[in-house]
Amino acid sequence: MNPIKIILEHKPNFKFYQAKVEKIIRLAEKDFENFLRSPMDYQEFIKENTDLMHVDESGVYHCLLVTGEGHRDGVMVEAEGYGYARYASYVPDAAALAYDSLSETGYRLAFLVDLFVMEGATSASEGYWEISFEKVREQSGLELGENPFLQELMADMIVERPEVAEVCIWRDCFSVNYRPEFCHGRQKEEIRENKGMRYEMFAKELNVICPDSGEAATVWYEWAKEMAGYDKDGEPERAGKTAEEFLDEFTCRFHAIQERHGEEVARQMISLAEIHSCIFPWEMRLAAEHLAAGGSIHDILPMSKEGVLEDFSDGRQEQTPVQSM
Repeated sequence: MNPIKIILEHKPNFKFYQAKVEKIIRLAEKDFENFLRSPMDYQEFIKENTDLMHVDESGVYHCLLVTGEGHRDGVMVEAEGYGYARYASYVPDAAALAYDSLSETGYRLAFLVDLFVMEGATSASEGYWEISFEKVREQSGLELGENPFLQELMADMIVERPEVAEVCIWRDCFSVNYRPEFCHGRQKEEIRENKGMRYEMFAKELNVICPDSGEAATVWYEWAKEMAGYDKDGEPERAGKTAEEFLDEFTCRFHAIQERHGEEVARQMISLAEIHSCIFPWEMRLAAEHLAAGGSIHDILPMSKEGVLEDFSDGRQEQTPVQSM
């Protein structure tokens, strides 16, 4: 979560008031920053709008919302007839106050994300959990199926949760991969203390999906080591993903594909190693969909080289090296 500006009071004694935005004043960036530094200074824009600011018979403060170009934050002002901010309250997110619909949608999405992430952490015995768009609609009335913007927004919110390692957007659901330490349904011995999955465990996981896949596991491991080199971009001291972390990501993708498209497609994906066509994790969703639609595994490497499999809809962004193994 990114840091935000706040006001911290020593030994606070909060007193709350009802307030309503009557007009939004958007200043130039420098003018707004000067206003924040000296809110008691006379301001022409306040004096020009004194007729809009007052306290009504119900005790509601009718205010200006002052913000600036390039700023999310703002200040609620009730000048009581003066030309300066006689009464003022700093707000970290001015947009949420400016648009009731935005505030309501944000609240509903945050509630849903909290609900589904906690439910999945409790119930996902293998570390994977699907959130169907139909379930979102039932819980909130939000239609995600034909709204890619809302899909991506909700996926971004889910992946920002500390419990979540990865989110994939499918045609009718989100597939969520949990970090082992937050997944209550997993056995304790499956929670790895080291960073990333060991090769032995990776080979075991692949063998469960695709028996006799030892040779394929070895090729995927070599590809993971090659990817780790790409991730360091030729700088050994640079902090990048390890091969073991890429193995973990491969495993998550294979399991998600198995749950979504069945064992046969998952096995075909694993068998890409046998024809030296290993691909990147962010290409696996569209590759699996191609195979599920009847495509050939021999199509996958050419599609990867053409760039048609790249998919960053899970909220993550990667730099794509020039070739697959």
